[in-house]
Amino acid sequence: MSEFQAKVSIGDHKGKPLYPHLHKDGKYVASPTRFEIDYIRVDELDELEVLVRSGYAARMSNPEIPNPPSLIVSKNIHFTEDGAVITPAELLPSIIDQVDLDRDCISKARKEQAFLRAHLLRGSFTGKCVICHHIFPVDMLVAAHLKMRSACNKAERKDIDNVAALMCKTGCDDLYERGYISVEAGRVISTDAKTATPRLSEMITSIEGLVVANWAASSHYYEWHRGKTAR
Repeated sequence: MSEFQAKVSIGDHKGKPLYPHLHKDGKYVASPTRFEIDYIRVDELDELEVLVRSGYAARMSNPEIPNPPSLIVSKNIHFTEDGAVITPAELLPSIIDQVDLDRDCISKARKEQAFLRAHLLRGSFTGKCVICHHIFPVDMLVAAHLKMRSACNKAERKDIDNVAALMCKTGCDDLYERGYISVEAGRVISTDAKTATPRLSEMITSIEGLVVANWAASSHYYEWHRGKTAR
């Protein structure tokens, strides 16, 4: 693990260091946005480091400065390189197990989603939606389970390279999750399983026939979804 810090950018304490802020609940906080609803609470500094390196901001402070903790964007956080860089894939198996221990814990599920998304982004701050092929920033992408997570066995949940794919929040994730679209023989199809409004039909038509890049390795998960959505 590398040590990391930022600097106060303005005011009386300009130039003084900021360190990862340990909250009263013993957690560190990372977030893809400035909104508290998106906060990811993690237990260890190596978990926080993985998310910061993946484009997340971190709550940081200095006990010698009276200012409240600030949310510092990743580009303004600097690492020493004393230790090996930890990858999301190294942490995901234990994180996935934590979620299984408490299925109703929203914060743990959000944490798993953050690390899975970071893994799929492979260090980039933007990614391509597997459905529509458009490029989006990290906060507009979801690590979508191609087979419903609750229906996956333990081995499938940990098949992190194949059971999940990046989908955008501008429509593709919801269209897939709610069964308006699926994938058949490697191409996006309309399931015709639900009544769509004219605008929704336009959205579906715009992506019908597009090829999903991960079909070869993930076809059995797509086929499970297709079976569940077929009318």
